Amino acid sequence: MLLRFVLAMLLLAAFSKARAAEAPPTFNDQVLPIFREKCCGCHNPDKKKGGLDLTSHGQTMAGGSSGEVIAAGDADGSYLWQLASHASEPKMPPESDKIPAEMLDVIKRWIAGGAIERAGGGPVARKTAAIALDAAAVAAPEGPLVMPPRLSLEVISEAARPTTITALAVSPHGEVAAVGGRRQLLLHHTASLELLGVLPFPEGVVKTVRFTRNGKLLLAGGGEAAKSGRVVIWDVAKGARIAELGDEYDEVLAADLSADQRLVALGGPARVVRLLTTADGEVESELRKHTDWVTAIEFSPQSSRQGALLATGDRAGNLFLWEPRGGREHGTLKGHTAAITAMAWRPDGGVLATVSEDGSLRLWDPKESKQLKTWQAHSGGAEGVAWLPNGRLVTTGRDRRVKLWKADGPLERETAPLADIGTRVAVTTDGSRIFAGDWSGAVTAFTTADASQAGTLDTNPPPLAKRLQLAEKVLADAAAVGQSAAEKAKAAADAMQVAESQVAAARKALEEAEEQAAAAKNEQAETARRVERWRAELEFSRAQAAPAK
Repeated sequence: MLLRFVLAMLLLAAFSKARAAEAPPTFNDQVLPIFREKCCGCHNPDKKKGGLDLTSHGQTMAGGSSGEVIAAGDADGSYLWQLASHASEPKMPPESDKIPAEMLDVIKRWIAGGAIERAGGGPVARKTAAIALDAAAVAAPEGPLVMPPRLSLEVISEAARPTTITALAVSPHGEVAAVGGRRQLLLHHTASLELLGVLPFPEGVVKTVRFTRNGKLLLAGGGEAAKSGRVVIWDVAKGARIAELGDEYDEVLAADLSADQRLVALGGPARVVRLLTTADGEVESELRKHTDWVTAIEFSPQSSRQGALLATGDRAGNLFLWEPRGGREHGTLKGHTAAITAMAWRPDGGVLATVSEDGSLRLWDPKESKQLKTWQAHSGGAEGVAWLPNGRLVTTGRDRRVKLWKADGPLERETAPLADIGTRVAVTTDGSRIFAGDWSGAVTAFTTADASQAGTLDTNPPPLAKRLQLAEKVLADAAAVGQSAAEKAKAAADAMQVAESQVAAARKALEEAEEQAAAAKNEQAETARRVERWRAELEFSRAQAAPAK
């Protein structure tokens, strides 16, 4: 009995030890010692760098100035893990070696296990981010696709080489892609990729371009650096200018038209976002909270259930939400650590996506002004972002890749490298094609289904006179080649005719020779028979003439 009891106790102890080894780490027992050794020198109640205190479970879960850093149950989606594992910038600890792998493993298993505080405690309830597209809330454009009329194809300027693509947009209700350049806006057909027309922009260089969500209007902003800036709006179906707004002393870097088409928001190096009324072009509000150049602006779609909002970002990484009417601040979105390069509202208005030079893609809940999800999208910096109609995302950046993401973050596929750093992306109304601009000035079309290249847009077409001259030269060269080919064909035909005549003569000579040979053969046979006959007759005669014995 005693032996059985001892064996039972030993088995129970071994089982308990195994269960303990399998159990997720706890904050107090395994994680806090790591934080004390590697992190708490900067993240404690006295110093609290970045607003983050890691000396207690409660403070750690509360997060810092950039928001929550732990997503219980989701290590890869936790900002703290991304920084500690060097999957995102800024790498932590700063100016120090990466935390050892065994320590990182403990931190990751703690987060994945539910961020438990102490032994015997339960996991923190996992927050589910509402990032699924609400298709019912999307206000789809009505009526036939909006296409421009026949427009002049004469370019305003031709550069020695294409300029970097900073302005690229595709109509959400038409087969039109707009590419900004110096003193002009080029319109291309998204299916054939052919040039549809050129819209003059004498105000300077086009820095930003957007279609309204019904595809009826096209807005472009730009100007001359340190000199002037303006926004121009065209009626797409008529191909005509209908408004010119703003009188800036520097170029417009970002601009958008509100869903109700009442306001235009613009910004640039002045660090001010101005809201101008489209009715008279007067400034209704000025938003002066940005500390650096305003680099991104976008109004929420009309379908947005939390009401109309304006998102603005700057070169310092600041990101704000505003209520357009009255210019009241709605919220501050903290998280990016470098320049905001692009932003895009999801079609239902329920999520705002932003990318930055810090390389990250972040999804925000506009109602609560909180981050829903973040992940490292492009090493070196992310430059462009766009939503597909089904709620997926496409981005590009300094790694020269175009990447397609599922709505909750996993990478679905990516393209072959672009010619240079990716700068902008846009998608067609049906989501079947992706257009990506790069630093070299190229715009490449990709098929969404398999990320294969579908073609390129001519972003630096020559003037019509030069195109005509080139076409005429090609025609003349083709004619010369055709003439040469015709002459060679005639010579070949003549040679063939001569050869055919020679062949006919040779065939006739052959037939005659064959007839002569046959006649000679017959004559030879007949002669041979005569020889035999005469030989026989001679022998017979001699036999008759011989005396009898």
